[in-house]
Amino acid sequence: MAASSGCDLLSGSMQLASSERVPGGAEPDREGTGERAPPPGQGWKLTLDAQVHRKALELQQRKAAELKREREAGQKLERRVAVDVLASDWFTPDKQTAHTRAYLLEGLLPTLLPGLEKLLTEAGNRQLLEERAPGGQAGAEQEFNPINYLAQHLMRNHPKICPSDPSHPYTRGLRQVLQQLKEEQVDLEDNRLVQLKLQVRETREERVRAERVRSQVGEMRKEALRAQFTEWSLEPDQTLQLRLVQNALRAFLEISSPDLSPESSGVQYDRELDSTDDAQQTLKQEHFEEYVFSFIAGLPTDDFERFLLHLSLCAQDHRQEEHRERWRRPFSQLFQDCDCAKTGFLDRRRVLSTLEGFYDGCDESVRVTLHNPRSWPVRDPGELDSTIFWNGPSEAKEKEEEPAGETQEPSPPITASTETEPANGEEGAGEPGAPAGDEGRPQLERIEIEETDSDESEEGGLDLTTLGLEPDPESLGPHRGVSAFDHRALDLPQFLQLLDTFLGEAAPDYVVQSLVGYLRVGYRETEQERLMRLEKTRKEALLAQRRLALDALFEKCDNEGSGLLERGELERALSRYKEGAEGGAISRAWQCLGPPRPSLTRGDFHALLQAVISELPPEGGQEGGFDRLLQFLGESAERSLAERSRGAKRRKWLLQIHRAALTGGASLEPVYRAVFQTLHRDAEAHGNNKLISASIALLEGNERLRYTACTAEDAPYVLNKELTRDMAKGVSFTAVDDGKPVHVPRVRLHGNVQFWNTLRPDEERKGSFVAVPLRDPCGRAIGVLGVDTLREPQERNIFLRHEIDFYQGVGNMFSLAFQHVLSLKNILCIVDSATSWLYSRAPSVRSVTTYLMEPAGETGSGYTLRKMMVLDSQTGRSRLLSSPASLRRRDHLFRDYLFKCCDSSEALSCVAYGEQRVAVPLRDPGGRALGVVDLSCGQQGALRPHERRDLQGMVRMVQAACCQLLRETSGLARPSRLLEAEGAGGEERVALLFLRFMLEDLRGCVRRLDHQSFAELKSYKDPPPVVHQVLRAVLLMLHPHWEETPEIDRWSQCRLKVNSDLVRKVLHFDPTARSVQVEREDLEACLAGIPRGEVWKHGSLPAEHLYNWVSVCLSLLEQAEKLRQSREPAPSNSDTLQKDPPHQATGRNLMPPAAL
Repeated sequence: MAASSGCDLLSGSMQLASSERVPGGAEPDREGTGERAPPPGQGWKLTLDAQVHRKALELQQRKAAELKREREAGQKLERRVAVDVLASDWFTPDKQTAHTRAYLLEGLLPTLLPGLEKLLTEAGNRQLLEERAPGGQAGAEQEFNPINYLAQHLMRNHPKICPSDPSHPYTRGLRQVLQQLKEEQVDLEDNRLVQLKLQVRETREERVRAERVRSQVGEMRKEALRAQFTEWSLEPDQTLQLRLVQNALRAFLEISSPDLSPESSGVQYDRELDSTDDAQQTLKQEHFEEYVFSFIAGLPTDDFERFLLHLSLCAQDHRQEEHRERWRRPFSQLFQDCDCAKTGFLDRRRVLSTLEGFYDGCDESVRVTLHNPRSWPVRDPGELDSTIFWNGPSEAKEKEEEPAGETQEPSPPITASTETEPANGEEGAGEPGAPAGDEGRPQLERIEIEETDSDESEEGGLDLTTLGLEPDPESLGPHRGVSAFDHRALDLPQFLQLLDTFLGEAAPDYVVQSLVGYLRVGYRETEQERLMRLEKTRKEALLAQRRLALDALFEKCDNEGSGLLERGELERALSRYKEGAEGGAISRAWQCLGPPRPSLTRGDFHALLQAVISELPPEGGQEGGFDRLLQFLGESAERSLAERSRGAKRRKWLLQIHRAALTGGASLEPVYRAVFQTLHRDAEAHGNNKLISASIALLEGNERLRYTACTAEDAPYVLNKELTRDMAKGVSFTAVDDGKPVHVPRVRLHGNVQFWNTLRPDEERKGSFVAVPLRDPCGRAIGVLGVDTLREPQERNIFLRHEIDFYQGVGNMFSLAFQHVLSLKNILCIVDSATSWLYSRAPSVRSVTTYLMEPAGETGSGYTLRKMMVLDSQTGRSRLLSSPASLRRRDHLFRDYLFKCCDSSEALSCVAYGEQRVAVPLRDPGGRALGVVDLSCGQQGALRPHERRDLQGMVRMVQAACCQLLRETSGLARPSRLLEAEGAGGEERVALLFLRFMLEDLRGCVRRLDHQSFAELKSYKDPPPVVHQVLRAVLLMLHPHWEETPEIDRWSQCRLKVNSDLVRKVLHFDPTARSVQVEREDLEACLAGIPRGEVWKHGSLPAEHLYNWVSVCLSLLEQAEKLRQSREPAPSNSDTLQKDPPHQATGRNLMPPAAL
């Protein structure tokens, strides 16, 4: 063996030597196996390791073979030799002798019993076991000694020398008894080994049982999934789209975790759920079973049952959606057929009138499957009379049967011919009604054209998106991809949604076909109407193109993005137009702007050039003059290549601030971060790479500036500090009062700069400081943006003119972003107040969730919905989510009704996840959706009549309050004060705004009541308890001192108070006034005894209005008390967000500011 090893080593060395002699340094393969040759001097080690490894494997294989042979021999022996059952006598339940018996069975009896057996055999051979006569021979017995024989056997067969014969039947039986005795009878406390063996065996058995149960449960779940697969609407090849399965899985997580936040505890899948972008990928039944089972294998039984129910509901929703999709194809073709002018719009009023005619001509059995086109949600609450929301059942039914709006001619019957005149006649011909456009954008002023129809409301603006044009990129309004709601016009998404809402969930196919034919016949436009619609569209397209051209020219002139143009520069440029020949017309155009101002905003620029065009003589047409003027101004504003490049970069950075406001989830923190990053980038790229620091201070009242955000190093010195007017130093208030930037080139020599960092020596206080005022669209000051270079060591710390202009643009963009975030927060506050009021009156509404729209992706081509607020069913108040999640449309197909609501900007009702859902859009003044409120009415899906009316009233008031708030924020309307508590402004007024609109609407309803309506109340001698209680609550609200007096307790005295004086007091009563001393607890107890449904069923119009009036007044009382309790001594400005904490931004070289 040694020689063989030596030969192996020698051959290995020779092989290594030969490999080293390969020319070119290449490493040849070893033995042709493809392995590289070992390094020089290491071949013998590898050969030795290989031999040792081979011998170890041989020994291991030999030992394994021996064990296998022994095991096979034992198995053969068991089959050949039976176990002696007599050995089981040694096993008894007596635990006291268990140790003794175990010792005997293990150490003595396996050797003793075979010896006794041989002893008896030997005695039998010697015939010593037979009985002998008393006088027989005893020689043989004397020659044989059994004790010696047994002793010799035991010594010769000692267990350590000669193991016992395993084939002996009795010995094998003893071993089995010994094993059983050790496992079951020996005390576990005294035998640790047995205890461990028992634990191992029990654990193994438990694991086997659990695995068996798990396998059985898994098979049952797979069988349930196989059965559930057939409930889906499958593809022609009997497959199911993967994205549907993923959406169903994701939806179950959302339902199980209502907050949609990562920290919320809910159902957890066995593996992470990923979405696929491949819409064509499908699953067969077996693949569906395996794919879904990989997620839900470990779910508890209750969760799995809920999951199966959820899948069934999703499959039902999918089938219903596919059914609706089949409807939309003929509906889309119908829209194209009715749009003869090819403008992309239909007359909304005419469509509704045609639907009313179809509804009236249907049988009662068909009507129950349709929604009444005269009521909500087919009609918008703003199109209905406000008294409908507060009437009793009889009055409301009469109101619904009347057509809303103007009086209309009878609609054609279902069998109408093609010559039937349109329902609205010529009256609707002049209202083609393009959807409202940019009413909610304060920075762009409307440019009117003389030919515009006089009946166009102020909401009826221009829809640039519909015309394929790009709106102003700085607009912080709603997403431009959605349709704007208009009372006069319908585009294709709105038309499809209107018909879906009208048909409901259970309309049969023949009704859909009849509706298509009826609309195709009933909706007709005359040639005159078609021409008028084309002319209106042409004018709007011309207006949009003109606005885009003016925007492009404004950006070209405003190269630094400041948002302002110098008046003097523009005057000099216009004076050179046509070599001064049009000086008179240009002077008259300047006078149209009003008092002279040093700078012009974008809106002023638009208005000025529009006035110039109107004053110029129409040479070559007005369009020709407009183009020539813009071409001249564009040539006058030509910039160098470096300036154009700098302006392009700065506009890109400003748009990042704009995007941070749109995607920040109603939070200012992303906006602060984007502002500081923009300033830092500009200082590096266009500020000679100087070190800057920045801060933002918001105005509180008119006497205090509070620093709410700053760069990272500024926090110890500046963050949350206050600067007041009575302090000796403060440049910031100068910028606030003058409305223009203040530049301090040398802060140490100025003497009016407040240094917050007192540890800095005077000789190090070098640098420049710029204070830029922040203003809202109304021109009111809201704060100051400060930038300084105190940390810049070199003599390059002076701000240049183009830098200051850019800082003005940053301040302007931050102001717009601030107003946008503030508006979203105020809208959420209004929705919170509205849902709280609805929660107390409509118990059938199970949950309310509020979403806000945000652009998706860098290009903003789509949008997502961010879940911002949910209604807490325990407190009745909405709760803002700490980590609001975003919903993408492709990942939430079963919540597509929310996206459809936003697309059309109209309310809709549907069934989702087995619950009746109502989606209500939150619209801006221009009609576009800003968000959506999702209301769930539970599994029953049927709101009571009075709850439905309350929901409609809430929707109407929320929309009115949001529009008023956005108009005030954008400067399109002045704040109106109806209640005393509104005088405080700010968040206090926003919290009261919904209830204030509700109170104002109810006042109008009470004002319209006549004497005949109140005569019904006074005619009662013994009134219903509901009527007496309502009137008692009204009198108690107006006269709290009448509590427990005959004035309100007796009906004979109570009805005498029903007169014109009562109406006057109701119309002028202010529940938030400090002079009102009403015991709210007494009123709540009084109203608690008046069920809302009973008031509705009674049908008394005065009682209904007065009940709602008392209820709203009580809510205003409660809200006013809360505001008084939470009011702080410091005055609050309406433009200050109290909920946003101070923010510090991080930056590499953003240093502490010079502290304004």
